[in-house]
Amino acid sequence: MESPRKLVLAIFAFTLLGAAAGAVEPPPPPAEVRRPPNVGPPPVEPLAGRWALLIGVDDYTELEDLRFAGADMRALRERLIASGFPERQVFLMHDDADESHYRPIRENIEKQLKLVMGLAEQGDLVLVAFSGHGVHLDGKSYLCPTEADLNRPKETMVPVDTFYQQLRGAPADLKLMLVDACRDDPRPPGRRSAAPLPSKQEFNSTFERPPEGLVLLSSCRAGQVSVEDEEFGHGVFMHFVLRALEGKADGDGDGAVSLGELSRYSAGETKVYVARKFNEFQTPGLRGDLSIEALDFPLRAASAKPELTNSLGMKLNLIPAGEFRMGSEESPSATARAFGGKAEYFTDEHPRHNVRITRPFYLGAYEVTRGEFRQFMESSGYVVDSERDGQGAYGFNATTQKFEKHSSRYSWLTPGFQQSDRHPVVNVSWRDAVAFCEWLSEKEGRTYRLPTEAEWEYACRAGAGTRFQSGNDVEGLALVGNVADASARQRISGVNWAIRARDGYVFTAPVGSFRPNGFGVYDMHGNVWEWCLDRYGEDYYSTSPLENPSGPEESESRVIRGGGYYFKPANSRSAFRAGYSPSSRNNSGGFRVVMKP
Repeated sequence: MESPRKLVLAIFAFTLLGAAAGAVEPPPPPAEVRRPPNVGPPPVEPLAGRWALLIGVDDYTELEDLRFAGADMRALRERLIASGFPERQVFLMHDDADESHYRPIRENIEKQLKLVMGLAEQGDLVLVAFSGHGVHLDGKSYLCPTEADLNRPKETMVPVDTFYQQLRGAPADLKLMLVDACRDDPRPPGRRSAAPLPSKQEFNSTFERPPEGLVLLSSCRAGQVSVEDEEFGHGVFMHFVLRALEGKADGDGDGAVSLGELSRYSAGETKVYVARKFNEFQTPGLRGDLSIEALDFPLRAASAKPELTNSLGMKLNLIPAGEFRMGSEESPSATARAFGGKAEYFTDEHPRHNVRITRPFYLGAYEVTRGEFRQFMESSGYVVDSERDGQGAYGFNATTQKFEKHSSRYSWLTPGFQQSDRHPVVNVSWRDAVAFCEWLSEKEGRTYRLPTEAEWEYACRAGAGTRFQSGNDVEGLALVGNVADASARQRISGVNWAIRARDGYVFTAPVGSFRPNGFGVYDMHGNVWEWCLDRYGEDYYSTSPLENPSGPEESESRVIRGGGYYFKPANSRSAFRAGYSPSSRNNSGGFRVVMKP
């Protein structure tokens, strides 16, 4: 189903990225390349001369809200970092930013734009990205910050000319713009401004003539719309731009994506997809100083592929190194007020702190399935904890509509509800999960293990600082994960904490049934709890190291993350953590794996 049209005025985005993550070093450009005046050689190692300002605005006070502008920018940020941009030189502004000066109000945008342009030097590459509303009033085109008011454009909006002037004045040699824009009226019904809107052609003309030295790739032609798609969780055009930067646009197989390749891939895929699904016309195009378009910026393909599939058929995605804020963005008392319960339940999510993952790693795109675990059991002859100690496992009693524990009638094969081999395996202990990883390591000749708690949260957030990857609203969980919902409330006795939305699943869902996050990973919220490698420490965050934390040295408990299909929404937050005995098992408990590149 089509979501509201994406009223995005401009995304000025660098798009010449490598097809794989990791350190990169471009070879010399081909001899036939024509360079525009004052353009030096392509960036080389170290990649310090790359600067990016990414701005995504979904929440408006006077205009119609958007849905995926922030998600577009967060995903673009991850692609930039994975392709060699220094993380500290990628500035992200969005509605839920922790620091107030990164929230996309007019004053902040103008200050950050000036700052980034001032940091760039000759020979550098500069990217500015804006995703939000745009209008043309009184002969001027504007980008719309959060507080944009059509009756007061000069006081509440940022003129497009301000962006042009700052880009033109920056000493950087490469300045590239990517425009994802449709020009519908952004004023919500019932709140129309008295000022008439100009023609769409007048608005578009601003972008048809970018300043000298800039190249612009736009998402559609004049008079067309730029569509968002709920299935992608992005604008359609930005979805295919991101796919292109993952390597899909590398048509000649040289491990590089040029402007020409990016333009051809994104235009072709967007045009066909929008026509088939939405019965609309959307045709991306390239304009500006096309001498730059001829330039190829090849980036050496890293030894690690962006994704791979092992002998069991498990898909694993490469998670790039990076830095993030670990822990809850809200105080324990605020979380308790929002979700119920006592504040003391959430103190272990504090203090919020910076964590740096210095090594890329492969993470299972899906939770380990029953079919994959079956191969392990049949091949190894392993005896799971529920059988070894004779206490059985957890299950659902369809007669009483309640869960039961420690019964021999329940196991990973019989959880009390129907599962196929595509459902996540449940009723596995931490020790069972570790045994699976050891068996798979021997079988594959590669190192498999459980993710550390820090790796898990980093991969779960995928650049988002909100409660969930879908934002802060619990109802949005139905898009990204299998949590207790209206379906569960009807079937399971006592589930009075369920969200109002209905995701269609009472118990576990087949892996990959919901929208992936910015790393292409599924089911990080809900479905089943996931074991982590670490021992659990309630106060560990107060002493956690900055780089690659791996938990306390002494503790009997192991960390679990992510929540499950019938648990409270608070448990599915990116920051929520708990500890259980390594022999514990539950019919909502499973795991996913990490593989060392």
